[in-house]
Amino acid sequence: MANGVFHTGYGIEIELTHADLGHPDRPGLFDEITQPIDQRERELLQCLEHHKRGVCKAEDEDRSPWMAIRRRTVDGRTTLVAAHLPVRQRPTAEESDKHKAMKERIARAADRHGLTAEVEARSTDGRVRNDVLVSGDAERIGWEAQYSPITAATVRRRSQAAADLGILPLWITNSDRAALINRAPWARVDDFSWKDIASPRTRQGRPRGGTPSSANVSAIASVGVPSRRWCRATLSSLPVPSTTAAIFAAASATMSSVAS
Repeated sequence: MANGVFHTGYGIEIELTHADLGHPDRPGLFDEITQPIDQRERELLQCLEHHKRGVCKAEDEDRSPWMAIRRRTVDGRTTLVAAHLPVRQRPTAEESDKHKAMKERIARAADRHGLTAEVEARSTDGRVRNDVLVSGDAERIGWEAQYSPITAATVRRRSQAAADLGILPLWITNSDRAALINRAPWARVDDFSWKDIASPRTRQGRPRGGTPSSANVSAIASVGVPSRRWCRATLSSLPVPSTTAAIFAAASATMSSVAS
């Protein structure tokens, strides 16, 4: 439980211990933040730790950084407290369609460059599943097209399991709030419809990429660094800009940092 949250819509910190929530100029704020979750945006209220540091301890316990406000009464005195919402488990129909389209796009790109792509690839022991496992020469990249919410603990567990088999995990997301960011090698593309993702003509937007933080590097460091040619081949034809140099550079930088 916490006594403060960050309002993502207004960009303000809310003090739950203050009668006016720290914002006397916003008389309707109390009613807004105490609405039922199904009547407001789920990501309206953010954990202060997550807002300031980009991570919070609750994510390691399979909870989200998004908050709900509850009333708690002790000895006849009622106070407001903030509690972490659970991670939504079931993907929406739209998320499922985007996920499928992205898997198919990655597989087509790999095939065009003479690489082997296996969709929904599973290891022989069943511990590792990749959305698309791209193989060529002696290198393998396990692509994860993540459009639905996922916990930080799950990202770490699946990345570690892939690394143990010599597979470099590479996560794709369309959200700058995804729990996978900075916890494994990742790239972010703009939010296209599933039809645009499926279309080979879609090349718009500005890709972003990144590396795990130092606390998350060691689990993947032994996998090695695929060559730039390898990065170009496996990343080609994603729904990113007409010049894909930016995402190639981001992927190369990610992999170099992980292996260092």
